[in-house]
Amino acid sequence: MAATAPTTERLTLTEPQPLLIGGREVAAGPTFPAVDPSTGRVWAHIAAGTTDDVDRAVEAAANAFTTWRDSSPDIRQALLWAVAERLTEDAHNWPALLATENGRAVREGGLIDVPTAAEIFRFFSGIVRDLHGRTVSCGPNAHVVATPRPVGVVAAIVPWNSPLISVAHKLAPALAAGNTVVVKPSELASVSTVRFIRLVQDLLPPGVVNVVTGFGNDVGRALVTHPGVAKVSFTGGTETGRRILGDVSDRLVPALMELGGKGSMVVCPDADPDTVTEDVLTGIFAANGEVCFASSRLLVHRDLYGDMLERISARAGAITVGDALDPATQLGPLVTARHRDAVAALVRTAVSEGAELRAGGVVPEMSGELAGGSYYRPTVLASPGGTTSASRTEFFGPVLTVEAWTDEDEVVERANDVAFGLANGVWSADLARAYRLADRLDSGMVWINTWFATPLGQPQGGVKASGFGREGAAATLLEYTATKVVHTSLDTTRPPMWT
Repeated sequence: MAATAPTTERLTLTEPQPLLIGGREVAAGPTFPAVDPSTGRVWAHIAAGTTDDVDRAVEAAANAFTTWRDSSPDIRQALLWAVAERLTEDAHNWPALLATENGRAVREGGLIDVPTAAEIFRFFSGIVRDLHGRTVSCGPNAHVVATPRPVGVVAAIVPWNSPLISVAHKLAPALAAGNTVVVKPSELASVSTVRFIRLVQDLLPPGVVNVVTGFGNDVGRALVTHPGVAKVSFTGGTETGRRILGDVSDRLVPALMELGGKGSMVVCPDADPDTVTEDVLTGIFAANGEVCFASSRLLVHRDLYGDMLERISARAGAITVGDALDPATQLGPLVTARHRDAVAALVRTAVSEGAELRAGGVVPEMSGELAGGSYYRPTVLASPGGTTSASRTEFFGPVLTVEAWTDEDEVVERANDVAFGLANGVWSADLARAYRLADRLDSGMVWINTWFATPLGQPQGGVKASGFGREGAAATLLEYTATKVVHTSLDTTRPPMWT
């Protein structure tokens, strides 16, 4: 099914988006176009930052750090809460912008992105005062205090698929811990980051948050290799993460890496098919499947395999694909035509290797202005033995591979036989069995009888090629600190070493 025309007027920004440095808007010099994935038309122009812009942004952040690091917890708490309130008050302005920027269905921005981003700032506002030191017992003649201290200027590299949520995940804990930040958004989704910081800039001391837009090979690399940057926080693809780690290794700069995934849903024979079906559809087709948490593998016990394959294929075939600005759209265009073509090529490869195409796998015909969009039908591949590349490769798109299993050892081995380790899930009415399987799955997160459950306070992050570090939890504050120890001796005696 295809959606019709949008009920929201298309966005067109006539003024180039500025850089934000030191609390000021810096007019763009050279620019590059932002393209609406629904139509293929240019709707905005983004400043193509330079290495000089990076230098100025890092310098502004470093200058602001000298005072921000010593700000009291109540000041940081109030600021983070004010940011959340400002975003909530402005909530009606965001869904159309987010849909225009990256092609996610407009209904998702208001339902998910805006409230989640605001809640992240509220969460870290609430735990600012819990960031404290501790006294270490080292004997009666020593007083030792270990205190977490902010690291300095943080380089925050933000992806295109959920830019508003990702900016919140970077900024809120970094600011709460007393750091300053230079944000580099994806060149495919820069407008939302610029708009967000412009929205709250009057709440922030000058230089505490800066934004430099541009391309990864120049602006991004200049930022992560800058001698003034003390920490890199990156969300994005695994290959880009490897390049960043190579760039920062010479200076031994610490990094938080939230990278790719290849999530498996393990369905036991006693699972409820109706619940599983709904969770599968959400897990792989929400956000156009362009999400690291996507459940791109469905490993179903053979007793349920045929029924589940039929159910999900039929439901996938009925999903409404169309203009991201149309409220009736359930799955919008992929972020670019290039990415759409890459996903389609991976599907063709899997089919050539023996996977059976059960739904989708085609570029739908769209009419009018939508003919220039980067659309792709939600796709279901049947691969009972899980022997094709579709069971190991991250598509980052709306493609599900359905596999069959009979033995617990077998399904654990197959689920773990991928490079990634971000999220997996288990569905079973037998919680003892579910916990047993969950304990054996190699991933930072395992869901039981649900998917996409990421409440604030629950650490989010992966293992293996999915990265390291945790976001969205109290422990995240410590990701942006370094422990400083002050040891006071209460003993005036000394050993007779020099007599």
